Amino acid sequence: MDNSQLQISIKKNFPVVSFIGNCKAEGIDGICARLQELAVTGHKKFVFDFSACKLINSPAMGEILEAILLIDRDFEGHVVVCGLDSLKETLFSISGIIPIAQPAPDVIAALELIENIDD
Repeated sequence: MDNSQLQISIKKNFPVVSFIGNCKAEGIDGICARLQELAVTGHKKFVFDFSACKLINSPAMGEILEAILLIDRDFEGHVVVCGLDSLKETLFSISGIIPIAQPAPDVIAALELIENIDD
């Protein structure tokens, strides 16, 4: 699923989910199904990159939280979130995404962090 608000690529053998522009639930619809497909094929560690994301509306926050919980609970995987500005970092902390997902400053740091997480 690659659309204007969501792109999934593989870097260093880890899925990197990039959120782009103004994220709305309809723009990232289907994220859980796509992540589940990746998890079933063996991917348990994911990077969620918000560096190109300007705004996230409330329904999209719900979708993001649901996706992180899917990976964390259903597949016993790990998510590292990166590219958060101070507003998003606060929002992710208040909503409970952090500490379920670990924060990192950028994709390079996130990939390094996720490589060192034990399964």
